Amino acid sequence: MIISTIASHSSLQILLGAKDEGFKTRLYVKPERRAFYASTRLADELVVTEEMGAILEDDGIVIPHGSFVAYLGLEAIENAKAKFFGNRRFLKWETSFELQDRALKKAGIPMVEVIEPGEAKPDELYFVRLEGPRGGSGHFLAYGYELEEKTKDLSEPYRIERFTDGVYLYVHFFYSPILNRLELFGVDERLVIADANKRRPFRTLPYTIAGNKAVALRESLIPVLYDYGLAFVDAMEELEPPGIIGPFALHFAYDGEFRCIGFASRIDGGSNAKHWYSALYWERPMLMGERIAREIKLALEEDRLREVVA
Repeated sequence: MIISTIASHSSLQILLGAKDEGFKTRLYVKPERRAFYASTRLADELVVTEEMGAILEDDGIVIPHGSFVAYLGLEAIENAKAKFFGNRRFLKWETSFELQDRALKKAGIPMVEVIEPGEAKPDELYFVRLEGPRGGSGHFLAYGYELEEKTKDLSEPYRIERFTDGVYLYVHFFYSPILNRLELFGVDERLVIADANKRRPFRTLPYTIAGNKAVALRESLIPVLYDYGLAFVDAMEELEPPGIIGPFALHFAYDGEFRCIGFASRIDGGSNAKHWYSALYWERPMLMGERIAREIKLALEEDRLREVVA
């Protein structure tokens, strides 16, 4: 059995996990990125191509990540001949405000407050979020009196959120159909370019994500987040059968209360940080990429592969 993915986002841990679980691996990589990936032990087969759509004809098991929709498009993914780990129809749910809101409301998860432009107060601070997964690119802060000027040239869908003074936490889960279990895998916070304003607050900087760092969460908060994860799994089972298979993440602003700002309907980039919560379920901490490979191995051993490939 071959595990395949695209050289981007979280492909390093996906292939590392696959190798460590005994699978052969295949990586689709653009020519300008070949040198680095070829220097590692991760890919048994390196497919060097400008056309990432070639993976849609792959004969192994394809592991999607955060670059797939951007590279391939939702329609191509949903109609691909290749076998995808997870519910490929779940991928679209993170791509629009409408679908995200529908899923979170169904799960009963509290959300960040969204306002209409005319409701903004001049001296209050707001966060303008562009639609779809984009690694923070394009998002920005603005006071109410700045909103009209700063949004007038936006060509992409956006919405205005009341800014939350608190911490931003990205919570990683894995739902296993084979074990019938939700596992909390880790929590991270994002390192964004705008963080430099803490040191040199002289100009507006972008919210583009540069990296992630693991967070050891206050233990009393963990059951709250786990319950949100369970509710989300139940909601998606109704909204997009067969529901969630494998990794997903819920994104929160926290100021004493949790308010969801969105979610990732596949492996989240923040899982690249070193987390330890997985040791609560397994004999040692493992990366999400290894957990994906472990689920495929368990499914193969029990002749239940069709339950994790959709």
